[in-house]
Amino acid sequence: MKLLWVWGPYLMINLVLADAELELVPQELQGHPAVVKHARTRKKKPSNLILDSTYHHQAIRSRYGAEAERRGRPDIVHFFLMNAQESIANLHGSLRVYVHTRNNEVIYVAPEARLPKSYPRFIGLMENLFHNRSVPNESAPLLKIEKKSLSALVSELGAPTMLLSEFGRRVNINELSMPEESTVIIGGFPRGDFLTNMSFVNEIVAISDSTLMAWVVAFEIIARYEALHIFKR
Repeated sequence: MKLLWVWGPYLMINLVLADAELELVPQELQGHPAVVKHARTRKKKPSNLILDSTYHHQAIRSRYGAEAERRGRPDIVHFFLMNAQESIANLHGSLRVYVHTRNNEVIYVAPEARLPKSYPRFIGLMENLFHNRSVPNESAPLLKIEKKSLSALVSELGAPTMLLSEFGRRVNINELSMPEESTVIIGGFPRGDFLTNMSFVNEIVAISDSTLMAWVVAFEIIARYEALHIFKR
């Protein structure tokens, strides 16, 4: 079945994981012993590997200093996508998911895409995506990746935009309002602030006094949207 990237008549929430730490191993790290060793184990070129702090932490620390604790976190993307794609909102046809990376690339995720539960298989899928630019193929993609800024994506989606940030206005999740057509942005990094200038968003809110991981925020936002707009139908 060919996937159409123009969606049906349902009003929906666009969920965007922004500044996600998902990237191929940068050129400056490809010769590091930790990366070379991992590439040999995987029987791949270092340039074809997804940067992953689990295996490449020494290489990341040697190059990026204070930023090292942030880089190489594809696991955040994995957990986020698993939560979002398996949600009631997605099964209902009311959720569209996008991943924006630190290098200004956007992954479009089809609602029928089911991500591997196995983390190594997920990494292999992401490596395939970055190499081929779409999977399983260009004519019927379940995932596709394009060079695009976050502001361009938000403009393309054309819905009121809310940013979730620990530095935003504190709100009770049970009192949070969202229009039926909404774009919600969540950070795809373990700590710190967004790399992207977020001056284009309509509002910035925090749903907790504590720092929450991206997939937890996604779960709470989706559940709130379901309560507001799906279960009442």
